[in-house]
Amino acid sequence: MTTENIKSASTVLTDFMDEQAKDEELNAASMSAIMSLRKEGKLSKTNLLRQLEEARKAKLKDDMAAGD
Repeated sequence: MTTENIKSASTVLTDFMDEQAKDEELNAASMSAIMSLRKEGKLSKTNLLRQLEEARKAKLKDDMAAGD
């Protein structure tokens, strides 16, 4: 029998989020919102949707200001 180092779900998720954060094609504000909620222990569907909506509104506001 071999001894395997099986990662915990938390470790797997942390590794995944760290890798995604490095992907320049993903929206940085979205990744920041997800990682922040996870760190605070508040990562839920409702909180995530709220944070992503706030990030979307901020981006739209910035885009509108840049267009003036």
